[in-house]
Amino acid sequence: MIAYIINGKSFGNCVDYVTRRALEERLYNEQSCQQKTAEKKYEPAKRLASEHEAHVDIAGARWQSHHDSPQPNNGEDIIEHLSKDWHLLCATSDIRIYEGRKAMAEDIARPTKTRKPIKDPVGHISLDFHPKDKSIITDELMVEIAQDYMRQLGLTNTPFIVVRHYDKEHPHCHIVFSRVDYDGKILTQTTNFKKNERVCKALNRTYQLMQGKSKLNTDVSKLRGKEKVRYQLVQDIAKLFIHPSVKNWNSYLDILWQHGITVKEKTGKSGRTNLYYCVSKQEFWYKKLDSYLSRENLEKVFRARSEKQKVTSQMVQQTVSQKTTMAKTSASSKSKPQSKSVVIPPLPDGFLGARIAPHDLARYQKGEAICAYICNPNDIIGKHHWIWYDFKTCQPRCELTPPPADRYVPDAFSKHVASSQVSSTSKSQGAGITLTSPSFRSGVQDDQGFASGDGISDDFKLWLSRHPGLTIEEALHRYREEQKAKRRRKGIRLH
Repeated sequence: MIAYIINGKSFGNCVDYVTRRALEERLYNEQSCQQKTAEKKYEPAKRLASEHEAHVDIAGARWQSHHDSPQPNNGEDIIEHLSKDWHLLCATSDIRIYEGRKAMAEDIARPTKTRKPIKDPVGHISLDFHPKDKSIITDELMVEIAQDYMRQLGLTNTPFIVVRHYDKEHPHCHIVFSRVDYDGKILTQTTNFKKNERVCKALNRTYQLMQGKSKLNTDVSKLRGKEKVRYQLVQDIAKLFIHPSVKNWNSYLDILWQHGITVKEKTGKSGRTNLYYCVSKQEFWYKKLDSYLSRENLEKVFRARSEKQKVTSQMVQQTVSQKTTMAKTSASSKSKPQSKSVVIPPLPDGFLGARIAPHDLARYQKGEAICAYICNPNDIIGKHHWIWYDFKTCQPRCELTPPPADRYVPDAFSKHVASSQVSSTSKSQGAGITLTSPSFRSGVQDDQGFASGDGISDDFKLWLSRHPGLTIEEALHRYREEQKAKRRRKGIRLH
């Protein structure tokens, strides 16, 4: 359900509209013409007409007697009418509903005579329900919703009528009331469109009704006066706002001007600038149309729209460049065979029961030979073995002697190791990291000879055989400490 507020100036015209006076007169004239034609064709019809007049007089006397006695104002079949397009549902008790349209209009307008005239004294609201709610909208429920709507909106203490129309697919009714109440107070709620929206949403939740259409989907053909212009203006602005040529505020004003819509900025007494949209000779404050149409909000939308277009164009350019690069790469790959890089897989966990330090495992994957202590099951004392990767068999090898100096190493692997060393060096320099541990530097320098099998003294080999179960790093450390201690003892002289 949604409510359309349509204020007006003439109570008589509004009552004539909701009670279909023009349609009633047309139907009456058609019925009279048919009756005259029948009288001309058939002579006996005159006698029937005279008898009919006598019958009308008797019916009029009965109607007068019926009017003399008080009747309940229940809103059912109150006014005799020919068309079936409307029905008077209810009215306040002070309205003369039996005396015709003119009397009804005078009774609704009576409170306005107690004060100075106002601009739009006629209150006219159309309550439109969704077509899917047609099965549940009875006359009783429509009256209840209409009265609840007026109570929540604050339109009380004023005369009104509720008329239901059947000329559309969706159920709807019209409320006609005085915008001046019995105390002479002006009912300004008919200009509070935000409150009208809140009340409609609350009623939809209470009566479990479907929400009506927005202004963009409203059928303006059934509106009149200023409301029709206002709703049409909102729909026109919405269509022009999404035009591709609208990129900023100036282009927005330009396209509105091309379609007969101008925009004015007026500074109020508070110093705040308000925006007005003008069409023909009427102007509307932007909040009366939609709060979305303020200049601040629209400029934000235009900036976001331009940024989005920039990002989209950049993404398109990047996509095109990537496709071009991929095409070039694929073409070059077809013309030139690619060399596969060789990578040494890590040693299996617990390889031959050897105790291998993590840094030795890293050296192994760099193609170097490492020395590890291995104790076979049949031996009491283990021995140090040399482990390296054999590129011919693609398997690790373990021997008591170091590998030959001229063993096979692929060029692709040598290049890969060299490039990784360069990248690691540049990263460490770029990050400002320096290696300052003396033990680490000395360990690296002393271990350089072990990769090729050179630089191992016989004394160290003998010391290794006496201290099984140690890694090369641990053995070097302990061997150096013992050598230093021996040198210190030799340097002591007894006097």
